[in-house]
Amino acid sequence: MSNHSPKVRKVIAFILTLTLSSFGAVNTGSILAAENTENTTGNTTGNTKAGDARENSQQVGQMIVTGSVTVNEKRAITGTTVFTDSRIAVACAKGNSAIVNLGRLGRIELSAGSKLLLRFSDGLISGDLLEGKAVVSTPAGVKVAVNTPEGVSSSDGKDAAVTPVATQRGVRCVPITTGSSSSPSALGSGALGALLIGIGGAAAAATAVAASENTSSASSIIP
Repeated sequence: MSNHSPKVRKVIAFILTLTLSSFGAVNTGSILAAENTENTTGNTTGNTKAGDARENSQQVGQMIVTGSVTVNEKRAITGTTVFTDSRIAVACAKGNSAIVNLGRLGRIELSAGSKLLLRFSDGLISGDLLEGKAVVSTPAGVKVAVNTPEGVSSSDGKDAAVTPVATQRGVRCVPITTGSSSSPSALGSGALGALLIGIGGAAAAATAVAASENTSSASSIIP
């Protein structure tokens, strides 16, 4: 029995070594797997935050259109998306108008004949009004600074504000009306007055001639 004891001990030692080695490998694999999971979760969270930041920084607006309006020289309709640095033009005709809804930044109303280069970012509405009139409505916390040829119309953003912007430059937008002077049978007020004066003058002259003839006749028959 004593001759086999060293061999038995070696076998037991070998088995224990294998067992411990397997346990260590399992633990190492678990640790690596946990670290990989944490890294993946961190990357996903970072990508999500970066995507949210990009989405928040990319402000957009939407048009509400009445009549003929263009954005970047292309016809716009209600629902057209507007980005910063857009060129908006409202045709000079009665009834035309445009509203740019910028969501939490506010809104811009443009009247007929207006041309606006619009810029906007988080907390600011700006741009250049080249022609016409605009009204910028903003909540508290949003500043306004719109350039015109005459100066700058601005609001400090401390309170909710309605900022009118206008310029006298450009062509005045006046509705065109159709007159009746083109009709050959119609007479203007001036022509009618001249005609009446002419008729009155002719009647007065005829009366004077008749009175003169009557006077001459009476003088010839007196003895």
